[in-house]
Amino acid sequence: MRVSYRWLLHELGYDIALGALLERMTMNGLEIESVTDLGVGSGRVVVGKILEIKQHPNADNLVLCQVDTHGAAPLRIVCGAKNMKAGDMVPVALDGAHLPNGMTLKRSKIRGEVSEGMMCSPKELGLNDDASGLLLLPQDWIYQIGASFDAIIDVKVTPNRADCLSIRGIARDVAAADNRPIAKFPAHDVAESAQSACEFARVRNEAPGNCPRYMGRVIRGVTIAPSPLWLQRAIETAGLRAINNVVDVTNDILIELGHPLHAFDLDRIAGSEVVIRNARDGEQVETLDGQSCVLTTDDLLIADPEKPIALAGIMGCGNTEITENTRNVFLECAYFTPATIRRTSKRLGKSTDSSYRFERGTDWMALPMIIDRAARLIAETAGGEICTGAFDEGKQMSLPEPILLETARVNMLIGCELNDAQIAEPLRALGFEVMPAGAGAANVRAPSFRADVQCDADLVEEIARIRGYNLIPCELPRIQTRANYPDDDNVLTRKLRERLVSEGFTEVSNYSFTSLDSLARCGFDAATAPRLNNPLSTEYAVMRTHLLPGLLESVLYNQNRGTPDVKLFEIGKVYALAAGKGAPDGDSPVSEQWQFAAVISGPCVESTWRIPAQMGDFHAGKAVAESIVRALGASGAESVRPADAQKDMDENWLGALHPGKSAALVMDGRVLLITGELHPRVRARLELKRNVTALFANFAALAPLLARKPKFGDIPLFPVVSRDLAFVAELDTPAAEIENVITKRTKSLLWDIKLFDVYEGEKIPAGKKSLAYSLQFNARDRTLTDDEVNQLQDKILADLKTKLGVELRQ
Repeated sequence: MRVSYRWLLHELGYDIALGALLERMTMNGLEIESVTDLGVGSGRVVVGKILEIKQHPNADNLVLCQVDTHGAAPLRIVCGAKNMKAGDMVPVALDGAHLPNGMTLKRSKIRGEVSEGMMCSPKELGLNDDASGLLLLPQDWIYQIGASFDAIIDVKVTPNRADCLSIRGIARDVAAADNRPIAKFPAHDVAESAQSACEFARVRNEAPGNCPRYMGRVIRGVTIAPSPLWLQRAIETAGLRAINNVVDVTNDILIELGHPLHAFDLDRIAGSEVVIRNARDGEQVETLDGQSCVLTTDDLLIADPEKPIALAGIMGCGNTEITENTRNVFLECAYFTPATIRRTSKRLGKSTDSSYRFERGTDWMALPMIIDRAARLIAETAGGEICTGAFDEGKQMSLPEPILLETARVNMLIGCELNDAQIAEPLRALGFEVMPAGAGAANVRAPSFRADVQCDADLVEEIARIRGYNLIPCELPRIQTRANYPDDDNVLTRKLRERLVSEGFTEVSNYSFTSLDSLARCGFDAATAPRLNNPLSTEYAVMRTHLLPGLLESVLYNQNRGTPDVKLFEIGKVYALAAGKGAPDGDSPVSEQWQFAAVISGPCVESTWRIPAQMGDFHAGKAVAESIVRALGASGAESVRPADAQKDMDENWLGALHPGKSAALVMDGRVLLITGELHPRVRARLELKRNVTALFANFAALAPLLARKPKFGDIPLFPVVSRDLAFVAELDTPAAEIENVITKRTKSLLWDIKLFDVYEGEKIPAGKKSLAYSLQFNARDRTLTDDEVNQLQDKILADLKTKLGVELRQ
């Protein structure tokens, strides 16, 4: 927002140096983005009055002017402009002045005549692009002869401070911080004609929810013409363009008081009836900028019985705009629900000065004074008569409930020792109503222009910033340390992260949102995915039910950028409708749980000059899964087919993994982890260049392992006996089942078992495979004899033959 320094001083009613003003505004929380010095800082651009104009003796297109700047003597200035006359006030750049256009002025001779300065055009001062003549200044407004001209302050107002989107709002903040009263509200008393406004117009509010209050006035017999000089200069300082006297008044009110207004040509409103209503689905409206917008029932319109005449709170339509033929004006001043304007503005991509303010909230209580102020200015600048009475539809709005503010809480939050009077003073200066509520407490009601104040903490912030943050004493906080006892989720997260990082994985963090298409492409059933009522986009329409789709998207992202070989993991929450499949959107509670997942794309072990790369297949994923179980202090987990453990598992993942290259790690009848290669269909849908192996688990499955206490044994005192055995089994016999049979038979005598070879081919019957194991036996109380080991071996072979049909390879 662009603010004129001189206009701001005029609103304040007292002088304050530019530097002090900028510091005060900054400490009040208003960010100063830039300052364009037009003489206030340097003192080299001042206001002058032309006393005399003579023809230049040596140039037909130049004149010699005598200009009074209240100096020792009038200045002689050579000028080529034609739009001024004696008595006009103009900005004068003195010797040494640096102008915004980059020019540095020096005293010089022009065609033989000394020129002691330069009278400036709007372009030379950076106000606009008009270089056709001098910037003529209004008499008796905010400029005084001999005073420095002005400075333009560009203020960045945070979204919660809609009250500072005006000259008066900023002045109120500055005056409160300076402990001075702000000037009275600008003159808004009106002289009404004998004719009632109801004779010439009607108003009907059909959407009170979106437009809680709507006011209107009728001004008849206006003459549309260029605005008077003071009004043109006022809106130009804010970066707006002068149009005509009526429209310029509405813009002046926007800058001065921060409330948008709109003026309609009353004679072009069908039936002279103004209707506030919601748009019909598919209804079209053409706004003043010539764009056609297709509306929905969520959009708000100002209309007559035949057509829309404005997109409420955003922009008017050309069918009722003020033109040189306008004679009768209907002036609108309304309060629109911020969410309604924000929704329409965002959807249509149409942001205006009006929508910017309505989206943040305006002062509904000041509407009568604002519309009367505007009507008065229109009558002064465009003539005409203000009809008796103002339309006021929808007065049901009320002030918010008071907020209880306790002195002890204020002092605790700020860190000061303030009494009741010191707390009440800045609040009253800002327009808050402070009502005593016993010793050390008060009920505080926020004014209608401060919708951002909702609780006592907001009030404490107001007190702190108006008194000055620099007055808060610097003191180190007192922090009482206490032991931190992490819960199971934190312990699991730490152990999983340590294990996976040690395995060479990189942690990623994806959005908790995903799309239905992403779930479907990865083989997940999206029926249980909670849908968002207001998603950022279709790419983030539902909550994720599993971490795997996000990880696969990360693999694809890296692949498309030349990095197909990655090892990634993620730890986060997943979500599902508690009611299960088919639950209505938004009607069922959502359950959430912690989950971890990891993926391997490409080699799990990088190649060296001695060792070739080892691709991250199912076996690599199973090895990582088993290492995680061991890291959690457990042992003895069995690998089973996913189909055999399906009754204990969530079926939602089943379509993502290869049915023949996946496994579930089970302990005590409970599934711990799932691992496997990606299903070929999923890989094809995602267009992945590498085979991908995944592993994942819910925290609920792993949490019981934390209760297990590690078991330690003595270092063996007796030698280990080793035997290598090769077995012949059916192709579909899992190696894990063979290991389970061996383990159960040998019990405590088996020290270690390792599969070191799998072979199919010559000398092996069709449909069979060979599996070679290295077995190590050990007894804690004696040295095992060959006879004991041979007998144990015979029992192993017998059990394998009986239970699995496995025989010793000859």
